[in-house]
Amino acid sequence: MNSSIKGIIDKYRELKESEKEFVIATIIETSGSTYRKAGARLLITRSGEFFGLLGGGCFEADLIEHAMQVFDDHQSQTLFYDMRGPEDLVWGLGLGCNGAVRIRLEYASAENDYSPLSILESAISLNQDCIIATINKSDCHTLTSDTHHLITIEQTIRQDGPLAEVIYSACNDILKSGHSEYRQLEIEGNIVEVFFSLVSPPVHFIIVGGGPDSVPVMQTAILLGWSITLIDYRENYTKPEKFPKGISILKSTPEELQENLDVFNADAVILMTHKYEYDLNYLNVFMQTSIPYIGLLGPTARKNELLKSLESTNDIKDRVFGPVGMDLGGELPEEIALSLVAEIQAVLHNREGGHLSRKDDQLDINRLKEKISVLILAAGGSSRFGALKQLLEYNGKSLLKRSVETALSLGCHEVIVVHGPKAKKCQREIANYNIENISNEDWESGLSSSLKLGLKSASPGIKAMLILLCDQPLIQQHQLENLIQTWIKNQDKIVASEYGKSTGVPVIIPDKVFNEIKKLTGDKGAKKLLTDLENDVVSIPVPEAEFDIDTQQDFSKILLKNPA
Repeated sequence: MNSSIKGIIDKYRELKESEKEFVIATIIETSGSTYRKAGARLLITRSGEFFGLLGGGCFEADLIEHAMQVFDDHQSQTLFYDMRGPEDLVWGLGLGCNGAVRIRLEYASAENDYSPLSILESAISLNQDCIIATINKSDCHTLTSDTHHLITIEQTIRQDGPLAEVIYSACNDILKSGHSEYRQLEIEGNIVEVFFSLVSPPVHFIIVGGGPDSVPVMQTAILLGWSITLIDYRENYTKPEKFPKGISILKSTPEELQENLDVFNADAVILMTHKYEYDLNYLNVFMQTSIPYIGLLGPTARKNELLKSLESTNDIKDRVFGPVGMDLGGELPEEIALSLVAEIQAVLHNREGGHLSRKDDQLDINRLKEKISVLILAAGGSSRFGALKQLLEYNGKSLLKRSVETALSLGCHEVIVVHGPKAKKCQREIANYNIENISNEDWESGLSSSLKLGLKSASPGIKAMLILLCDQPLIQQHQLENLIQTWIKNQDKIVASEYGKSTGVPVIIPDKVFNEIKKLTGDKGAKKLLTDLENDVVSIPVPEAEFDIDTQQDFSKILLKNPA
């Protein structure tokens, strides 16, 4: 079995006929580094068997001893394991995991309708985010300890007694925050301790194609507690005996699938029919959904051909992955399955993957990136070019869209775009991106007005502003990352791009220089700051910054350097 809530409930259902009583252990609070977080659960039987893991084996043996007491007296217990003690000698067990956990043990049997297991079962069946609010301790006469309340964003599904408004309010907070939480609340002048357990539906994973290579993918996903639906149009590829137990099987052509709305309630889909025509038709169905991960077997060329056939837009392409999988190495079907499922896990949790041992430096970088605003200057009149160059297409994308995508890839706090003439037309070009669009009605007065407007629109508390021009299409993410890395090491300095015999944009301006931006007039931009404050400037080579597009001849030079 797996340690997910779905795995716990599946095991409970399996054992319910032979086992008449259980103890359910729930982590309700953690501090520091712990194996599992609040909301994790462990199922314990009278014989001492347990299903799931809370401490990776650190304290499970001690936990079972306490569970036996709960079996005997039918009274819940709250335990506290502190593994932060010196010399790894923590309450005699010598664990030293550098964290602490608070765990609640509860008795469940037919006498109490197997609560809280039955409530957890109900929560899973809702197939939506919900909260189980457990009153752990209450001095308030209107709220009873050891009661459970199942609440969704819309309604209360189950209630073991009256609830105060503050508990409903806290439930909404927890649903928005996305994680379980233990809180002390003041109700009617009394302290009430409540554990708000967020219960989310398992990942719904659709596998299209029931060939032999689909089985290790299913087995790997089952270990994570995912809910799996197999879809295939072929009779021989949808026989239940060929696949692991517990999966849903749907025999359906792509055309029939259009009428089955249930499949659109998924988190990830992988197309593995190994037939181009059917992969194409299934892909056409799933591209009409909002599923965040659509995987395609085969090389990049096959993916590109499929997308080209469907004339897909860029926002859909961002959800289509192929070749699928993380770069883990290996060639066995099981290794490929691990790579594929690992990639889906990373995408659904908005992670890039990689070595945790190398994450600390990156975490520091990411925290500092959150202090940077990116300002894209796109308010030029294009008078020398003879057309609106912001929408000039280069390598299949407009200059404006290219610069926005590059800026967003950096992961900074925000991206602000300042527009000039035909602002509405330009804003429509980038309407699907999470950015702030600013119209500069005074764009003809010069570059300084756009700089000042961008600075005024930036969030309070930012530490630096990265200034980009939308007409430098050769600038790539890694060059901007180098600028950011240099600024992180020199946070009181201006970090500029060096090209030819000049320095200029892209440039990072620290907050101590923001007042100097406010003093700029006319067409004076970052160049003036670099000249006036040359002792505060650190420059790094960015030869591509030399190529900006002011004229048709400039564009021709760029095409010669890097043909579209």
